[in-house]
Amino acid sequence: MNDSAPVADIVIVGASLVGAPLALVLASQGWQVVLLDAETGEIAPVPSGAELEMAEQWDDASALQQRCTALSLGTQRWFDRHGLWSAIAGDAAPIFQVSVSHKGYFGATRLHAHELNADAVGYVVNNTHLANGILARLATTTVDHRRGARVVSVAHHQDHVEVAVADGSSVRARLLIAADGVGSVVRESLGIGTTQVDYDQAAVLTMVRLAQHHQNVAYERFTDSGPLALLPRTGSCMNVVDCIEPSEQAAVGELDDAAYLARLQSRFGFRAGRFTEVGPRLIVPLVRIEATSQVAARTVLLGNSARLLHPVGGQGYNLAMRDVEELAERLVNKITGHKQASSDADPGDAQLLSEFVAARQSDQRQVVRFTDTLARSFRGHSAVAGHIRSAALLGLDAITPLRKTFARRTMGLGR
Repeated sequence: MNDSAPVADIVIVGASLVGAPLALVLASQGWQVVLLDAETGEIAPVPSGAELEMAEQWDDASALQQRCTALSLGTQRWFDRHGLWSAIAGDAAPIFQVSVSHKGYFGATRLHAHELNADAVGYVVNNTHLANGILARLATTTVDHRRGARVVSVAHHQDHVEVAVADGSSVRARLLIAADGVGSVVRESLGIGTTQVDYDQAAVLTMVRLAQHHQNVAYERFTDSGPLALLPRTGSCMNVVDCIEPSEQAAVGELDDAAYLARLQSRFGFRAGRFTEVGPRLIVPLVRIEATSQVAARTVLLGNSARLLHPVGGQGYNLAMRDVEELAERLVNKITGHKQASSDADPGDAQLLSEFVAARQSDQRQVVRFTDTLARSFRGHSAVAGHIRSAALLGLDAITPLRKTFARRTMGLGR
């Protein structure tokens, strides 16, 4: 290695909701971390749920800013352990109850926070507030956070990885962590392939306002054309993930607000009450994309660069954060052990990366199977199949351990 070149223990590409918290934790334990962020400035603040209650309308620019994430108890507690939750909690809407049902049938299952001996089953946080909270905390650490650093290529060497940036600079590090999203430049530069499953579905992402408070209940309602999820926000607003058939996409996209609201109410019913207003809508195709390998020499893929899942159950982010937790723990143990032995710790050690992959495979495979099953099994117009699915939900509701497992998995609220 050229000692005159910029060197770090770890370089993380992507200051995402995955990369940034990992950088913070690793730096706090003594690793020298460079965080390459393609974004050039601070994320603009967005209205809180309470402020949205007072707004006369949503503007188009806020459509993506309304996107939220359901945090499992495990993810929330991880944030709390690492000093991040206090920066996030102000915008977090607790989920006190989860309701899972099948439209047109009696089957349903419910999970209450008290069954988990917890204050809440999980929390829903606006993505922009989540990012702002993490970045604010990151600014107090030793992380070398480089904004506007767009990665163009990656080269492997025996004892380091070199990351080239569009401005002509480069960073050398002993471990490269890619958290740069589904179109990962790092993954493509290293020639790591992907497998893709098209679910033949699209999702309408939006927010609705209710005539009354939602009582902090989260809903996952299965319909013939796909799952429909409502997540509580502060006030009387709820985030919506409305899965539709591709054949419906054009027609649904052309509906005005009143017509879409009527359609949504008809599909969902009145379990949550009456919908009174809808925000801007974004329609996205639904696919599963997985990297053929999560690690390469001195490299780890995390978050959507490793796998993008169907949104049913909100599994993706919580699964990614369990990957973060496992990798962070192994790297912290690595540097702690070598400090005690007064020796140099190598974060890119091949055995460490291999053991990380082995430790995470079971959980990852279970979640992929779970989301695939939910995405496919509750679709279709067959009355016989519908009654079988209804009976399955009724059976789950009668067996407490199964109900807990299913409902927590369904809403991405813990493992």
